[in-house]
Amino acid sequence: MSQLVPVAAPDASLTAALRAAMSRADRHEPVGEAKFAVLEAALQLLDADRPELADQPQLRTELLREALGSVRAAAVAAGVAVTRARQVTGASV
Repeated sequence: MSQLVPVAAPDASLTAALRAAMSRADRHEPVGEAKFAVLEAALQLLDADRPELADQPQLRTELLREALGSVRAAAVAAGVAVTRARQVTGASV
């Protein structure tokens, strides 16, 4: 007879994986900062989508705003990374 092993909820596993990836991100360079910000946004979106927040629209809205800010930070950091990469290769910006 096989034993069933309880598995963590998909969101819990995903959240743990995202947090682990964030802890390893090297934020000293723009690409690392962009990666961190995208992971942070993903966590905030997962948090905002929790069923228990259905009756807490203010908290949900705050999490969504924070996610938007993280996405904006990722876009800025990625833009800086592109500019630096072009400067190194001598391509026009």
